[in-house]
Amino acid sequence: MATTFTFDSQFFTDDCLSRFLALTAVTGEGDKASTIAAVIEEEIRLSETTAVSVLVDRATPAEKRNLRWDLIPIPVRGGLFHAKAVVLVWENHARIVVGSANLTRAGYRSQLESAVAFDVLEGCGIPRDFLLGIISEVESYLASLPADASEGRRARATLTMMRDRVTEHAPERGTSDLRFAAAPASPGRCPLGVHGAVWGSALKPIRAVVLAPFWDSKSSRPIDEVRKQLTGRPASARSVTAAIGQDRIGNWLAPLELAHQVDDVRALKIDDSEQRTLHAKVLLLENDDWVAAMIGSSNATSAGWGLRANTGHRELNVWIGAPRTSKVGKSLRGLARTGALVDLRSVDLENADEDSTSLAALPLFFDRCTVAVDRSTAHATFSFSQSELSPPTWSVREPAGTMVLDSSSWAGSRSPATATVGLDRRSIPSVFDVVWTDPSGSYSGTWVANIEDTDGLPPPDELQQLPTDLLLSALASTRPLAAAIEVLVRRHEARGTGDPLDPLRQFDSSGLLLYRTRARSAALWEMKARMSARSRSIEVLRSRLYGVIGPIAIVRRIAEELADREVPDSNVSHAELQFLVAEIALTIGTVDWRSSTVGLDWDTVRHTLATALSELESICPAANNKSQLSRYVVQAFEEARSLCGN
Repeated sequence: MATTFTFDSQFFTDDCLSRFLALTAVTGEGDKASTIAAVIEEEIRLSETTAVSVLVDRATPAEKRNLRWDLIPIPVRGGLFHAKAVVLVWENHARIVVGSANLTRAGYRSQLESAVAFDVLEGCGIPRDFLLGIISEVESYLASLPADASEGRRARATLTMMRDRVTEHAPERGTSDLRFAAAPASPGRCPLGVHGAVWGSALKPIRAVVLAPFWDSKSSRPIDEVRKQLTGRPASARSVTAAIGQDRIGNWLAPLELAHQVDDVRALKIDDSEQRTLHAKVLLLENDDWVAAMIGSSNATSAGWGLRANTGHRELNVWIGAPRTSKVGKSLRGLARTGALVDLRSVDLENADEDSTSLAALPLFFDRCTVAVDRSTAHATFSFSQSELSPPTWSVREPAGTMVLDSSSWAGSRSPATATVGLDRRSIPSVFDVVWTDPSGSYSGTWVANIEDTDGLPPPDELQQLPTDLLLSALASTRPLAAAIEVLVRRHEARGTGDPLDPLRQFDSSGLLLYRTRARSAALWEMKARMSARSRSIEVLRSRLYGVIGPIAIVRRIAEELADREVPDSNVSHAELQFLVAEIALTIGTVDWRSSTVGLDWDTVRHTLATALSELESICPAANNKSQLSRYVVQAFEEARSLCGN
């Protein structure tokens, strides 16, 4: 789960999500075979992940994405959603990151940023209440979602898992020489005074260093608030230094007025020869024996520090305090090392205000958009806030330009709170384009769609092109699945491209019954091994049953190939399909579900398995009860249900 102000969907997918999921390849980086393998690997890894949620400012434009992960726009009245945090939960590790970087290529690749990571595992020394405070703040961002919102449910599940890890591993108290405190900011909620919770010296702070890329040019209030924190003696030793940096073309990121607000303006000292734009935010308070640092997303502005009662941003920062000469203390001071004095009157300045760069946000009238998909249909449900005024005119279109809804048709339907529109199941949009007008002009934005349930999502186009026998052969391979698929795709494409007189090159054994039987037996073993792996949520269990290489999806595809006589690679007869379905049902039944779903509600697990078996049976029901094969199929399902506790 991640929060960000601006967002680059492609970068997140290729660089962040791929690393978290440990993908071995990225789509678009190779030929057709490698791209197919990469797409399938991504689908499988996402199906094994309980949830992936990205929270963004409501004005951030959305782009096409895989609907298996959620993009959740967060509205902030009178301000921006500006927090930057990441919550990562692996099977044996967990991590919380708080910092200044947006989820963009610039934020993670080319700018100067600040961040702090807290690892939660056995031996963790971070105080429990501090970590739980961060989690609670992140959860509060979801307050605008209805309680039954599917994307909110998935995001909260991630935070619940992190809470469990924190409760298991984090101590009630930390050490006396290292202190932590969460410091969120919002209108009327200033994070600066929180430093008292991490201050471990009898003497008060006397020096401050403020590092930021954005400053208030028309008000000295943020710096005045910093001075209020400096209560140490002697008063003559109190000082505030502004640490400033440059953009990539060498302009200094500060207003001219800053020189009159602080005691010194100094250049940030860095150890990087490459010119990088400053985007880090750090506030240091110190005296001769203690230092406290606030690290996070807040710029040195009234909006960023919650100094206004009714307007401002949602921000997230953390305070860390340590003895000044300790290892941690030296590291904290190193976050804002200053160099030479900068005369702001004699250098080129750039004071673009981040607070004023936001695009027109989608009006709150356009509340939520959810997409529901089943085996044969798809539809989008648009929810409209009854407490918000509707723009005079508006229209909603698919990215391809197809109109799906407008103000006239909505009003003609008596202005319902929700409107449902059918979609082409083969091309389900993850975002809709909205154009609206108000007295000030005409505007456009994007309305993000999130999936109700991923079970019904159709496989990617790359997967639909593959014969099912190829997938089963890949499952039976000893290679990792993505690598096996790539090899088999290349072999499949190469068939027929060589010497037409070479009988060995042209020979295809996949049509032989014994060959297919042997390959499918091995595939069933692998299928059982995948289902036997620990399922840490019902969503993961359902993905293993219904996912792109799950038993339901594979049988459904074989049935579709059987029905489509034009498929050249379909070598499956109806009787053979019945037998395969029975064997898959028994495979599901022989999994030790009690062990693989430990920690989950057993009644919910049993119901999920029973539903899956019923759906599997409906795809290819027994023709009649008189044939031996039909009786075998019926008995196989009875035994599978019994083994699954039904």
